[in-house]
Amino acid sequence: MYTPTNSHDPFSGRHRVRIGDASELLAAIPAMLGFDPHRSMVLIALEDGGTSIGPTMRHDLVLAGEHTDRRAGSDTRATPDMLDVIDYLAGYCAFENIVSVIAVFVDDRLGRNERTHYTLDVQDLVNELEVTLPTFGVRLEAAFATSAIADAAHWWSLQGPRQHGRMADPTASPLTVARVLDGYPVRRSRDELAEFIAPGPVETVQAVAAEMARFRRSGALSLTDHLTAVLSYLARSPYDSELETTDFARVAVAIGHVQVRDAVLALTLGEDADVVEEFWAHLVRVVPNRERAIAATLLAFSAYVRGDGPMARIAIDAALKADSSHSLASLLDRSLGVGASPALVREVAESGFACARACGIRLPGDPFGRR
Repeated sequence: MYTPTNSHDPFSGRHRVRIGDASELLAAIPAMLGFDPHRSMVLIALEDGGTSIGPTMRHDLVLAGEHTDRRAGSDTRATPDMLDVIDYLAGYCAFENIVSVIAVFVDDRLGRNERTHYTLDVQDLVNELEVTLPTFGVRLEAAFATSAIADAAHWWSLQGPRQHGRMADPTASPLTVARVLDGYPVRRSRDELAEFIAPGPVETVQAVAAEMARFRRSGALSLTDHLTAVLSYLARSPYDSELETTDFARVAVAIGHVQVRDAVLALTLGEDADVVEEFWAHLVRVVPNRERAIAATLLAFSAYVRGDGPMARIAIDAALKADSSHSLASLLDRSLGVGASPALVREVAESGFACARACGIRLPGDPFGRR
């Protein structure tokens, strides 16, 4: 079971989805999350009086099924795990001043005209949402179920007037098109998203580690030299599809210095933030564990700033797996866990300008400009 993830992705704010059209709304969910959810409960926040989409929240759907020993009590089929999740998400909505949500249950074990243990489980979860959300000042506007987010997949309502229909093509959703054009593909599953930053071939990691050792033996460099090297490789990366082992090693050594690592956080606020994030995603696959934790944390920070909660969560998990004591990764873990908004994380990014100045470099966008 995964920690709940929240997406504040700006795509839904820039491109319209007809909220009243369930076929179109459900088809847009993969673009909101960055991946196609399976066996998931998704809450879609509504803003501006219900006319636009806010943060999208997802959690693994844990159903009792035939295993009655997993039920929370005789009066509900909802599992203890899901009751905790509902409480957490309700509290998150209250914290974010979200007043209404739409719930979507995606599970291949569900069928519209079937009365099974799983459909009963989901109906009880809807009942729990109807009871819990209002105690936090949140209204459940609608609840839908589907076996999959796919073109022409059946969907049906679980609350209010009975409705059903077939889903629009998710690949043709305006949000999906916008996401791809902005350089962020929609992954087929959360596992595929995790695989995107999985460690690369052992031989490659070992080669980078050997180059890092060589760099460290070659003599001490200044923080200015280290930060200049990182900025140089980042400038090259969009035009050089085959950076060498020595290039990755040089950057890995540089970001091992806390001052340099903190300075590059400010790059998430610049025009080339997408290029920087792509570089961290590549670096995280080819470096040894200690530096993998650093690169994964930088990737998580970038994803968090742009509102991609799922990518941030996966990168944070990778960082903490590589180094459970990594302080910045732990901070991001706690921030994401309590639902801190990207705006709060951007304030941390702004401190990177001061760190860069301390390293002798003024980054583009530095509010203090040049002397």
